Amino acid sequence: MNELNLPRAAALSVACVSIVLAAHPAEAQQSQQSAPRGVAAASQDLPPVTVQSAQRRHASTPGQRKPSQASRAASSRRAASRDNLTAPAVPSLGAQRSGLPASFAGGQVARGAQLGLLGNRDYMATPFSVTSYTEQTIRDQQATSVAEVLTNSDPSVRAAIGSSNRYDAMTIRGFRVENSEIALNGLYGLVPNYRVNPAPIERIELFKGPAAFLFGMAPQGSIGGSVNVVTKRAGDDPLTRLTAGYMSNARFGTELDVARRYGDQKEWGVRFNGAMDGGNTTIDRQSVRDGAGSLGVDYRGERFRWSADIIYQDDWMRAAARGYTPVAGIAVPAAPDPRINLAQPFDYARATSLTGLTRAEYDLTSDITVFGAIGGNRFGFDKQEAPGATILNTAGDASSTSRFQTGKSEAASGEAGVRARFDTGPVAHEVVVNGSSLQRTDWLGQTNYANYLTNIYTPTLLAGPGVQLSSVPEGKSGSLTLQSVGVADTLSVMNGQLQLTVGARQQKVVSSSFDTVSGLETAHYDQSATSPSVALLVRPIQQLSLYASYIEGLTPGPTPPTGAANPNQVFAPFKTRQYEVGTKLDLGGFGASLAAFQINLPAGVTDPVTKIFSLDGEQRHRGVELNMFGAVAPGVRVLGGATFVDARLTSTAGHVNDGHHAVGAPDLQGNLGVEWDTPFLPGLTATARTIYTNRAYVSADNVQSVPGWMTFDIGARYATRLAGRPTTFRASVTNLFDKRYWIANPTGYVISGMPRTVWLSMTVDF
Repeated sequence: MNELNLPRAAALSVACVSIVLAAHPAEAQQSQQSAPRGVAAASQDLPPVTVQSAQRRHASTPGQRKPSQASRAASSRRAASRDNLTAPAVPSLGAQRSGLPASFAGGQVARGAQLGLLGNRDYMATPFSVTSYTEQTIRDQQATSVAEVLTNSDPSVRAAIGSSNRYDAMTIRGFRVENSEIALNGLYGLVPNYRVNPAPIERIELFKGPAAFLFGMAPQGSIGGSVNVVTKRAGDDPLTRLTAGYMSNARFGTELDVARRYGDQKEWGVRFNGAMDGGNTTIDRQSVRDGAGSLGVDYRGERFRWSADIIYQDDWMRAAARGYTPVAGIAVPAAPDPRINLAQPFDYARATSLTGLTRAEYDLTSDITVFGAIGGNRFGFDKQEAPGATILNTAGDASSTSRFQTGKSEAASGEAGVRARFDTGPVAHEVVVNGSSLQRTDWLGQTNYANYLTNIYTPTLLAGPGVQLSSVPEGKSGSLTLQSVGVADTLSVMNGQLQLTVGARQQKVVSSSFDTVSGLETAHYDQSATSPSVALLVRPIQQLSLYASYIEGLTPGPTPPTGAANPNQVFAPFKTRQYEVGTKLDLGGFGASLAAFQINLPAGVTDPVTKIFSLDGEQRHRGVELNMFGAVAPGVRVLGGATFVDARLTSTAGHVNDGHHAVGAPDLQGNLGVEWDTPFLPGLTATARTIYTNRAYVSADNVQSVPGWMTFDIGARYATRLAGRPTTFRASVTNLFDKRYWIANPTGYVISGMPRTVWLSMTVDF
């Protein structure tokens, strides 16, 4: 595979846990009859149960019609599969109903994830690359954002915008993914546009590759991967947890997490999270003040399940550190001290977000479930900032400016569908049909100021933003409507040893741009496309899965640039195609995955002779990913892996850059985190992590690049009891050797890596 000579095929991806099929009346009766007499007598003294566990929700209920002969036969086969410990897990309605998949050994990742249209899936029964990071990982990393957890943990993910900035963005498999494209409990459009505070989050689920078939098109059409965050729910045991933390240079925080369940069978749950932190960061003249509060309520009934969330987030940052764009043709100068900040003393950014979301599902029968969800988000911001400096020469001289913006966005998102299981002869089916909709409206106002000269090593500080060049009051700037209908059928035989998933999603995209002063529509887009997918999974033994899959992504069609011969042409949403083969390993305490993939991304190009703009360009990413997690020795756990990507521009304007490396896509990335439970002091765990990123190109002509870099982190945590209360102390140092380095992203933008930072926290459960 060009320079890397990567294998053309290979496969393995991670995760674990067999999706449990619910029990049936005959099984319950048989179990009761075979129980010892003493046990049966004792059970007669227990109160009647009205809320069934996930494993029992397929049992008959009052008023339910008698199962058909085919249904009883299917029940027998599913029971046999469940009772046979060597049989592979089969995707099931029970998995969808049982809540979150359990954690893998060590608790850093979960044994499954929510795959949009397909529902909760055991990772061994998933023919795609997916990893789900747990609340424990968030706590142990003392993370301040969802993006931070992913960049620390996964070799396919890197920061496209760093935590020293006012917002997050990532690259996944070499493609940029915006923070606003993170889904909340399966729905797009409901998270803050800038940064997601992890306090209300139970799981961070990472799906690698385009996923329009599973989740619908992302708001901005990202195709490198999808991130879904799952909110916390009350567990069966009461929880009152208080955390106090510190981050250098003088940033302090606290978080309160309270959960209770109520009712005779604990059918009602309530969980509250509140978090605040603030103070001076490790960046010059920078300070933050962040707050988040959430309330989650849920009901677990015999057939009916319901949940609702309200999440509020308030973020403020003074002097957000922005990135840099080098002018064409120069070598990128050496990275500055990461503490240096080009932001002005008067720069600030403020953002607020309010989200409400509710979801419900009801079992019509033991094999048919209807479900639906609806939510809304209101996000508002105002900021005074430099949008990013342009580096003029190798000495670090740069041109910058100041800009004031104010705006907001309002979004409503929802889905509804039905999930059913049935058999046709020896073939078991799980069929899902759903429809989804996202509507978002944006408002923006902006004031621009004159440019000024500065230097990335010795910044110029101003008393004010300078001469005003233009100003536009806040007004409606755009609207977006995404509507889709998806259908999927997972066919399985031999107790799930062979599974075939087929399906498609019809997506409609309607967007408009408006003049913020007059309110008149300046551009309109209304197009639709169909995204098919097919995936095959073979599980010869319980510990091993082999799979191959084809899936597509959708991105709104581009607008011809100024000067094109066809400026008014409207392009349909363009499709990004991914082919992937892989294999997954589950040894109980240790899991691993290996996947080989190819992603073909169309690109807009203007013919240098005819000046006609078309989608004749292409960017191709071929790669191999290795992920691993769990115990490699008694008391020793690992989390990480390596990603090899050969990202090429295969067809460019005038073919001048054909064959060049894609911008911001290093050919090698690696993460390795290690935890060691020390034998000499019970409760003490030593931690270490290294992150490596190879050289990345900043320009399509490959003249400009930034060198590779490696950072090291160390830490420890100590679990003990103070005054009878479970208490955990955590301490870590990131970028231990204070490495100076550039991070490149696919827009040709570079950001400075974070300096050495000390993190301390104490958590007490009351």
